[in-house]
Amino acid sequence: MTTQTDPAPELHPASDLHPAASTDLPALRRQLAVLHGGKVTSVHVPSESEGRFALLLALTHRGPNGGNALAYRWLTVGGPVWRLERTGPGEPAVAAASGDALPRLVADLRVLVGREITDVRITEPGWDTRIEFGDHRLSVFPTALRTPSTAPDWALRLPSRHHLVIGPGARWESRVG
Repeated sequence: MTTQTDPAPELHPASDLHPAASTDLPALRRQLAVLHGGKVTSVHVPSESEGRFALLLALTHRGPNGGNALAYRWLTVGGPVWRLERTGPGEPAVAAASGDALPRLVADLRVLVGREITDVRITEPGWDTRIEFGDHRLSVFPTALRTPSTAPDWALRLPSRHHLVIGPGARWESRVG
């Protein structure tokens, strides 16, 4: 099994999205299928976080020789509104949220290290994104109204070297490289 790593990606301003960015939700869902079974290996919260963070995921994919390969890829959350909940019996409990203070945010997000992604859902009409980690759920709530200097809601570099940029609002783009 081979491994590859990338540096934590920066989220580019929303104005960097091509004007013809896709709104094809079924196509995006197909692209995100690679996340199922991905394991969180680390969490990165920049010191000037403002609610932004990145999860380093170990993703298994079909390598160029036909065998399984392991690629480490960053899932970067840059949207202004997200929430991490503990799920289980009873009502979900908020474990972390985009407005939390930095020291608490780092500690609370570390609970995801070692957990596998069990489900990824994007719902209409608002394109709320829910990523399930067994007994935890990360929800990203997109916002359609942004200033030109703000970042997309979230981004993911795939093992294929495509970079999915999701948001703002109900649109996404796949970039190569």
